[in-house]
Amino acid sequence: MNIRHECPMPDLSFRVTAPLYLYASDGQTYTIDGWSLAGFTIDGFEGNLPEGIQLSIPFQGVDIKFPIDVECTEEAGVFIFANLTVRQRETLSIFYKGILTGRMVSSAEMITSLDTPVDLVPMGETESEMASGLAKTKPRIIRVIWNVVFYILLAAFLFGFVGNQVWKRLSFIELDHGRFVAPIVTYQAPESAYIQKILVKEGDNVSSGDILIRLEDPDREAQVEEVRTEIRIAERRLNQAQSQLDNHVQRLEEFRQPYWDAFYRVWYPWDQSEHLYDDYPKDVQKAWNALKRFDDGQILNPGSYHDILQDMQRRIDEYYLDLRRWKRDLSNKKAAADELHVIARTDGVVTSIPVLQGSFASRSETVIEVEKNTPRVAIGWLDDRMVSSVYIGMPATITYSFRGRAKSITGTILDLQAGSDEVQPDKYGMIITIKADDAGLKKTRKWFRHNAPAGIRLHRNIFSGLIGGKNDEGA
Repeated sequence: MNIRHECPMPDLSFRVTAPLYLYASDGQTYTIDGWSLAGFTIDGFEGNLPEGIQLSIPFQGVDIKFPIDVECTEEAGVFIFANLTVRQRETLSIFYKGILTGRMVSSAEMITSLDTPVDLVPMGETESEMASGLAKTKPRIIRVIWNVVFYILLAAFLFGFVGNQVWKRLSFIELDHGRFVAPIVTYQAPESAYIQKILVKEGDNVSSGDILIRLEDPDREAQVEEVRTEIRIAERRLNQAQSQLDNHVQRLEEFRQPYWDAFYRVWYPWDQSEHLYDDYPKDVQKAWNALKRFDDGQILNPGSYHDILQDMQRRIDEYYLDLRRWKRDLSNKKAAADELHVIARTDGVVTSIPVLQGSFASRSETVIEVEKNTPRVAIGWLDDRMVSSVYIGMPATITYSFRGRAKSITGTILDLQAGSDEVQPDKYGMIITIKADDAGLKKTRKWFRHNAPAGIRLHRNIFSGLIGGKNDEGA
């Protein structure tokens, strides 16, 4: 609200006679004989009033005082008010009005005058102010040109900024939480065991099938040693039985000799006599058949050569089967122990070994990390509402920092998977994998630090939908 106040004309003010008093700072009191809203008169007073005087207005037994400034006139004892505030002017005016009308001023009116909220100031311009303003005003044509140029530049900036943002939204898709990832394979301890020996170090190249870390479980190793002891016992028994068998075989002639002697005793007399027929006598034939049965292994009487031979052979077979069973058990025990060894599943480079040789590793504890020999890729997260806007093979731009300088490289979407991102697991969407074009294993390892941030922008082909393409043919 604009408030305009114009001071009343002093010439139209009527001088009244009413008790007003002036109090000086030195304690002296002056009585005002006549006064108006313009000023007052002190009869018989010559000179100037001291500074710091206060005007006192008597009101219902209470003096209302406030400091005032006055200006002297050419007439002695006549002074005019100067720099009265709105509250002072209103208070003095209400008292003045009551004297002229003869109506008693109410307490509410006096309180209202004392509580006037703002000072009213003249809002009009003086002639000097108007002249000063016109002097600073530029010619109209210059002001018109300046305004036109200003608004043209402002419009160009606004349309350029807004248009650029609209073009970016139509042409590109920005992925959230972009970062580089290395194809790292994490190896964990299959069982709780001790780190017997670490066969590699960080930075070593490994091949699939290489033993990286040997783990040792005391219980399993004890079982392997027990089986090895049983094998040694079985081998010793088998060797002893084989030695006994060899010794028994060497005694063949010893066991055969009685049968030969019995045959020779009956055959030799007959061979020396004159016999007219070729058939052997029964006793010779019987002795010969006994010798032949021995040679053929048909004599199996208890304690005979072949009976003992068969018994030894059975024991050798049993010991051999026991040895094979223990060796098979040893193979199983060693395989169970070897399962604790960490073996490389792919070719790669050792990136981390978080355990120490001789320490104890709990089950499923990470013991080594190997980066596969495949290029590093960039991944980013996208809301699943954009599923129809992306596809495998879609071009992209990857921006990253290398040695303190901003770099960029083109890429292609390699894979799309639904899921929640590691950075924001509470949100479900799409995890997009982008491979860098023309960047192999060595370059990606050099440029793309694992888990380093990356800016990923997918390129839309906004004109493909306008030009139109082949519709997918249904079955």
